Formats: sequence, structure tokens, C-alpha cells
Amino acid sequence: MKKKLSYLIVCLITMITLINSSIVAFADETYDNVDLMANYGVVIDYETGKVLGGKNIDSKVYPASTTKIWTAYLVVKNVKNLDEPVKITEPPGVDGSSMYLEVGEIFTVRELLQGLLIHSSNDAAVVLAKYVSGSTQDFAQLMNKEAKKAGALNTHFNNPHGLPDDNHYTTPYDMAMLARKAMSEKVIREIVSTKSISFKQQNTATSKINTSRYFTNTNLFLTSNDKITYRKQSIPIKYDIVDGIKTGYTDLAGRCLLSSAVKNDMRVIAAVFKSTGTNVYVDSRTLLDYGFENYTSKTIINKDDYTKTKRVLFTKEKEFIYQPKSSYKLILKNGEAQNSDYTYKENLDYHLPIYEGDKVGTLDVYNGNKLEKTIDLVSTSEIHSTFAFFTESNFLKILFKIILFLILAFVLFLAYAVIRKKYRRKMRQLSKKNKKKNTKNNKKNVQRKSTPRKKR
Repeated sequence: MKKKLSYLIVCLITMITLINSSIVAFADETYDNVDLMANYGVVIDYETGKVLGGKNIDSKVYPASTTKIWTAYLVVKNVKNLDEPVKITEPPGVDGSSMYLEVGEIFTVRELLQGLLIHSSNDAAVVLAKYVSGSTQDFAQLMNKEAKKAGALNTHFNNPHGLPDDNHYTTPYDMAMLARKAMSEKVIREIVSTKSISFKQQNTATSKINTSRYFTNTNLFLTSNDKITYRKQSIPIKYDIVDGIKTGYTDLAGRCLLSSAVKNDMRVIAAVFKSTGTNVYVDSRTLLDYGFENYTSKTIINKDDYTKTKRVLFTKEKEFIYQPKSSYKLILKNGEAQNSDYTYKENLDYHLPIYEGDKVGTLDVYNGNKLEKTIDLVSTSEIHSTFAFFTESNFLKILFKIILFLILAFVLFLAYAVIRKKYRRKMRQLSKKNKKKNTKNNKKNVQRKSTPRKKR
């Protein structure tokens, strides 16, 4: 009976844990349902990550080649110099869309990223993954680790390219959030907005390209004059406000598309999955326009307008300039009232020297008495102490070591002095004891000598 009861308790705890984890994992806000032809889609605000609308945004879907936007982001974050040469040492051994990389060719990391995002090249994905992590398996672990950090809690990647795999899945919400993260990198924004790319045959010190290649961006929002029916009108697929991001397709995943568009000082990101044909562009445009038509961006803090100086004594430059690392905007639904009771509190915390881009504190943004946002404050200039030797060298470290050595030496000296004192005291006591003993023995000897012997 006790065993059965214990088993039931364990099962109950497990069920509660699973329920709680699933609640935490899903998007934690309500959203407007948008009428789409596909069953899965979402549109979010780029600045805040706020969900503006969608359909089944937390449902499991297969990402196909939209996976590559996350692959590209991790490459950019883990490779310091994108112009580093990468030699193709073995066949990538992967099917699907390809740059047809040849063994012995040398491309830069940047060129492989262009092939990855513009042409959707699977072989480039494999080469880049191995370049960063050594193997595609280790790179997949990195993808999952960083995806969790970015808030994609219902996503699991098993490869860097998105080819079919039952254990390679995501949700519309998760993938939109990962695309948002990727679009924070300037180089990625530049590549995904590029309409075409060519790799000319060359053989230089840094490049060795055997075969020239020319690729057009797979995202028809950027290039295509083919027609779609949108709001009962026949219009070109090309949408001028769109500046990326990534297409995807497999039989299992259907047509997939991540889109980014900018209008009225507002950027939104849309994600559509399991669509068909050009309907993926109809649904994507529906989501993008829904965001722009139903929401407005209100700037609370413009980082370029919020620029201040701080005077610092005993410095060469006398002061440094700082500002918020990013602007703070609100996304308001049309007709929603905006509370204008915003106040700010600076918390400066810095140490010399300060270089451009260094964090020098935080800025708390309050709406009434409620803390709504904390933004890092960063320096836009440099400042150095006039006592540079003391603050910018190892002097303090060396001084600390010297003081520590002297303290230890003093402690050892005291210990030696105490031990020596005890030893000397003990020796004196022993000497006195021996002296007394000798005196006593001498007296006995004297007595023996002074006592006359009896005559026989």
C-alpha cells in the first residue's frame, strides 16, 4: 500500500512539474487572432518583442531552412573576423540547395554566410557549423543552448540547415523571437536584404574559388514581380518595406517564411509556417500589415536625444559623455491611452579608465511608481586618470602583493619571536633547575667530606 501511495505521489509531482513548465514555456501574453490561410503564423514588434497578432503561435512546427537565420547569428557571435578564410577540406555531404563547394576552395566566413542566407545553401551551413564548433552535433548543442537563453523554450535544433528531422522543431513565436535576435546584428541585416550575390572565379592569397557562382535571394519579397491576390487585388509579391529575412521549404514543413519590414519608425517581424505556394507571401504580408495598421510605436526615450556629460576629478579629459545603450519605445494598440507620467533615475557606476562603449551605469524608467524598464548607460567617449600609472597599470596589484608579503613576513617574525621567547624561558627554567640540583649535590658532597671516619 505504501509503495502504491509513493508511486501516485511521484506521478502527481511529475504531472504538476510538466504542466508548470509548459505554462512557462509559452508566450506569456494574449494576442489578436489574425485570419490566415496557413494554420501557423505570428507578428511581433522588433523593439519590444511584443506579440501583435497571430494564429496558433505556440504550436509545434518544422522550421526547414528558416533554421539558417539562427545558424548565421551564432556564427557572427562566435567568429571575431568574418573575413577569415575557410578552406573546404572535405565534401560537406549534405543534400538540398547548395553552393556546390569544392574541396580545396577557400571562402571567407562572410562569403559563406552570404551563400547561407541568400541562396539557402545547406553545404555552407555544414561548413560554418564545423568551423565554429568542430562538428554539426556540437554546433546543434550550441544552437539549443543559446536558443533557450533567447527565450525559445519550445524549440530543439538537431542540425544547422533545417533538413527534415523529427527532433528538429520550433514554434512560430520561438522562431520569430530568434529572428528578432539575429536581426540585432548589422551584418545579418545587410546580408538578408541583399537581392543577389556573385562569387567570381579567383585565386588570391586569401581566396581560391574554382567556379564562379551567381545567386538571387530566395525571398521573393525582395525581387519578384510575380502576382499574388491580396485584399482582392492582384499585386506584385515584391514589397518595398520588406528587408529580409529567410525562406524555408520541405515536404514536411511546407512553405515557411520569416519576414522583416520597417514603416513609420517601427520594425515588425512575421513568421509563417506550413503554408503552400505563394500563399506564404500573402499570409506574411497580412501579418506585417496587421502590425503596422493596428499598432503605433511611441518613443519614450530616444538614446540619441538623451546624451549627458559627467565631470570627473583628476582626469585628463575632465569629463565623459554617456547615453542609454538603446532607445525605449512603447507599442500601443490604436485607441489605447498612453500614460505620460514617465520619470527616470540614473545609477552611475564606473571605474577609470573608461572607453567608448563601456557600461557606466543604468537608467531606470518609471511609469508613475512602477519600474518599467532598466537600460544600460554606456560611454560614448574615453576618459583616463591623470594618475594613469596607478589606475591603468599593475602598480596597485604589485603594491598589494608587497603589502601582503610584508604582513606575512611580520606574522612569521612574531611567531618566531614568540617561539624563541618560550624556548629561552624554558631553557632558563631548565638551567635554574639544573643549578639547584647541582647545588644540592655539592652540599651533600661537602657533608660527606666533613664527617670523620670511625676508628676500627
